[in-house]
Parts: sequence; C-alpha cells; structure tokens
Amino acid sequence: MDPIDVLIVAAIPLEHEAARAGIDDWTPCDQDDPHPYLRGEYRCADGRRLSVALARPVRMSGRPTSVAATALVDRLRPGCLAMPGVCAGNPGEVALGDVVVAEMAYEYDEGKQTREGFVGDHRPYQLDQKWIRAAQELDPSTLPSYGPATEDEAALWLLERLLLDQDPVKHSAFERYFPPGTWPQRLAAIEARGHIIRPGVEWTLTEGGRIFIERVRYDDVYGPAKLPFAVKVAPMASGSYVAKDGEAWARLAAMGIRSVTGLDMEAATIATVAETQGVPHWLVVKGVMDHADPAKDDRFKRFAARASAEVLYALLDRLAGRLPNPAATRHNVRLENIYGAQIGDHNVQHNIYNG
Repeated sequence: MDPIDVLIVAAIPLEHEAARAGIDDWTPCDQDDPHPYLRGEYRCADGRRLSVALARPVRMSGRPTSVAATALVDRLRPGCLAMPGVCAGNPGEVALGDVVVAEMAYEYDEGKQTREGFVGDHRPYQLDQKWIRAAQELDPSTLPSYGPATEDEAALWLLERLLLDQDPVKHSAFERYFPPGTWPQRLAAIEARGHIIRPGVEWTLTEGGRIFIERVRYDDVYGPAKLPFAVKVAPMASGSYVAKDGEAWARLAAMGIRSVTGLDMEAATIATVAETQGVPHWLVVKGVMDHADPAKDDRFKRFAARASAEVLYALLDRLAGRLPNPAATRHNVRLENIYGAQIGDHNVQHNIYNG
C-alpha cells in the first residue's frame, strides 16, 4: 500500500466529524479491520495535494489511541501523525474556544507517589522548532470559525466574566472583546441597559444583569458559531483522568512545567507513537472546551473541535512539505514545499445580546 502524507487520529466521534469536514471526498478503507480509516486528499492553497488518512480509536484516552495509532502507522507509513480535538485550557493563558498547539507533549502522571506527595518524572517530546515558529505566526482570522466580537458579543462576554467572578481586564481575551479605545464607551452602553453598576472601584452585575446572563448561558445549548479565538503554542500535558477540581494547573506547575497550557488524555501518546515508530513529524492541535474546573460543561466543545481541525489543516497546508523528510527515500513519501495561504474566509457575525 502506498504511504500517505498525514495520518490524523481523532479521539472521539465529535472530533472525527470536525476533521472529516476539512476534506470533501473520503474513501472508506479496511472497514472489516479492527482499525478502519478514511482516505482523502487535502488540496492546499497553492494547488498541491496531501494524501490524508483519518481514523479514531473505539474510545478516548492514551491506551486505545496508542493501539490504533501504532497499527495504522505500521500500515500507512505516514510522514506526519496528527491529532485535532478538544482539551482543557489554563485559564491564565487561554480563553474558551482558543486553540492550543502542543509545543511539547508529556504524561504528567508519570513519576513516584511518596508520603510527601507526587514527584513527577516527565519525558516530554518537543515539536520541531520550525513548526513551533510557523504555529506562532499563524493568523486564525481567515479561518471559517473566526469572527471578530460585535458590541453585543462583547457585552455578553463582560457579563459572563462578572458572573463567574473573573476580572475582565486581566483576562487573556480582554482586547479581543474590548479593543483599545472601546472600553469606556461599551461600558457606558452596558450600564445604560441596567445590567452593571459601579458601587466602588470595580463593576458588578445588577440583579437584572445576573438574571439576564444566566438565562443567556442556559439557552446557549449549541455553543458559539464563531469566536475571536487565538492560537497559543505551549506545553500540553496528558493524563489518564478528566480533571474538574480547578486545582490541576497549580499541581502541574508544581511538578516543574509552569507554562503548561493544555490538558488532555492523548497528546503524549501521539508524540510517543511518532517517536518510537519513526514517523518524521507529529502535530497535536486542540481547542479549549473548558478550564478543568467545577464550571466545566460542554457548551464550547463543538466549537473547540471545529476550530482545532481548521487550525490543523491550515498548519499542514503551510508546513507539511517545508521540512526535508528523512523517511522519503525509505517510504517513497512525498511531502512537498507548501507555502499556501490559510484556509477560509467569512463575513458572518452572530448577535444574541439585545438587552
């Protein structure tokens, strides 16, 4: 069987669906095998094409992902092993809906448990420096899921921050909702609607504002269609359980990697399989669906999966052939130079704030 350029492994059906939407035509392959997959071609902005396989394990987490990814790597001999999907994000670094590109990936629960506590013994895998730089320079504003915040959306964002006892000015997404010069005017408009007051230094919700934003959150069943999301290139930690206690980020920082920004169950597995099976490149891109805290819910899950897939394809468009492939001779893999533009454009905004 001819080798492929990129093998994409998605951990759950929602992530698989989002990745599948990035290519129009897929051919089912090996459907009677324990590890079936889809095969298609991604057309880059400059007209070149990448052969792509898309698969998923029967359930999320590292062990089933490792089995599926290893079997498919052995069968398809990809030039890049990639994973899109969703993750938890460090609230000090990223907002819900932002996308994290794993600068490094490691298992955070490798180590030793002592009476004094857990002592980590991490074995991180580092993304190639050129790939890191390209991800840092990626502008998401041309991607289909990106949308600049309207005044109504900025108002909703502010009310939600106040409801959750967060300081909006210190939030990582503040300037995306309140660009320089807009803060005083937009505050005045929100105050005029009777949703906020300023009894002292800080702004607080009125009772009407609290009821209003709680109803908006309750009715937001499907989550956002577009967001002014950012792409963050940072360490991603993987573990065997879903964190929801709000303490994960302090624990991870105490283990030695204070800048960890993404938390999932499979990123380290993808990097490990690529390293041990001789795959030249790996890439993990995940959208932030929650902050691993008690407020965790699924409102942003669908958006996060979709945005992560868009960023993944945009990076593959730019990067898949930029580096020489050490497996090209052995596997007859062609990963050609690709400098294409980022995919997608849009003119759609959505307003749900009508006071």
